[in-house]
Amino acid sequence: MRHHLFTPLAALAALAIMVAACGGSATAAPSAAAPSAAASVAPSVEPSPSPEASASPAASAAADASGALPSIALPSLNADKDLEALLPTTFGGATLQKFSMKGAQFLGSSPDPTFTQAITALGLTAADVSVAIAADPTSKMDISFAAIRFAGADSGKLLTVFSAASQASGDLVGSVNVGGKDVIKTKDSSGSFSYFYVKNDTVLGVTAKSDAAAAPALQVLP
Repeated sequence: MRHHLFTPLAALAALAIMVAACGGSATAAPSAAAPSAAASVAPSVEPSPSPEASASPAASAAADASGALPSIALPSLNADKDLEALLPTTFGGATLQKFSMKGAQFLGSSPDPTFTQAITALGLTAADVSVAIAADPTSKMDISFAAIRFAGADSGKLLTVFSAASQASGDLVGSVNVGGKDVIKTKDSSGSFSYFYVKNDTVLGVTAKSDAAAAPALQVLP
């Protein structure tokens, strides 16, 4: 199986779009209320119950049936605001939704051996890594932005590790200049292209269908 270094970000983008489509907050812990129709099928009780009866286990169970379910806490999807700030808020007329995770949380949600090997090759651990993505929550735009920070990594070694991993996996297309930036271009099994470059200890890039589509997106990155 081919492993693309940007492939794990696709899972994060999908989660981002799903949360946004549901109208949820990335950091909120929403509670799910049972349908009001549940009250109409709850067992009837005898007329004029006493206060004691209203507090009975049976009555409490009926109340639970029509009440709010316990809140389910979502993991924080805005764990690195500074990294998110490197990505655009709007692009192509769309307002983008930004999400970020720390390395351990990200790898836990979508483990990828190639990504893990890259971290090890840099002499780092998951605790040193953060990832962020900005994507159109309506899915109408086929462009997404990504940033991966490897805290303290040497920029030259970082570029070498990513380039070598892309070449080993068969994804590497080559070094190109797109949007005025010298980038590494790779292609995944879906036919999409990723264009990435290194700035300090951070890999920045976009995923798009073509060079023409990627060019204006790369231009808005730092």
